[in-house]
Amino acid sequence: MTPCWSSDCDGYVPAVSEAERAECSTQRTKRYRLSVPEYERDEFDELAALRGPVGVHRKKPSPWTVWIAALVVIVLAGGLAYGTVVYLWRASGGKGLPPSGPVAAPTITQTRVVMPTDEPVVVSPSATASQTTSPTPTAEPIHYDVSISVLNGAGVSGLAARNLDALTAAGYSQVVAGNLTANKPDQNVVRYADPLYETTANDVAAQLGIDTVERGVTPDGAITVLLVTKNLG
Repeated sequence: MTPCWSSDCDGYVPAVSEAERAECSTQRTKRYRLSVPEYERDEFDELAALRGPVGVHRKKPSPWTVWIAALVVIVLAGGLAYGTVVYLWRASGGKGLPPSGPVAAPTITQTRVVMPTDEPVVVSPSATASQTTSPTPTAEPIHYDVSISVLNGAGVSGLAARNLDALTAAGYSQVVAGNLTANKPDQNVVRYADPLYETTANDVAAQLGIDTVERGVTPDGAITVLLVTKNLG
């Protein structure tokens, strides 16, 4: 049997003893190293040396590296959560930074709304009716400067002049006398055309003792005294 360390050994010849078996393994290693060509050291060898061990020969990471990585993750997660809270606070109308304590809940006030009904509303009249006082009409004042004509149709000489004197004595300033020859009334009359002079016509009739006062066409002046009988002595 050829020993495994001889030049003819292919590495598959079993050794006789344990010592020979170990020697055979050593010889195989030497033969493998001698068969691999030697190259000069280049930049790739330098990079491999800087990278460190490969595979199972890598150095175990330090426990501090794991703790530092966990701490960095916690800090980043907390900062992201706080930034989200600040964004939501400002988006909802808040100013500045959100309060650190609990936020008071808003007070909700319930308002009862009474809906209208279809039933008609009956309004009873008041027991005491309100009394509306109508305004008292104001009487027109006596116009002493109104134009007055005294017409004599009785055929009594000087009758118109005596009535003129009586009205002048009562305060009237524009009185004239004349004769009445046509359209004579049945009795003595004081006639006025404008309702404005109704009060004045009644006063003229009272001054001359004439009972009839009427509104109508006046032949001359705003107020006309038509005499068909003797009224003054």
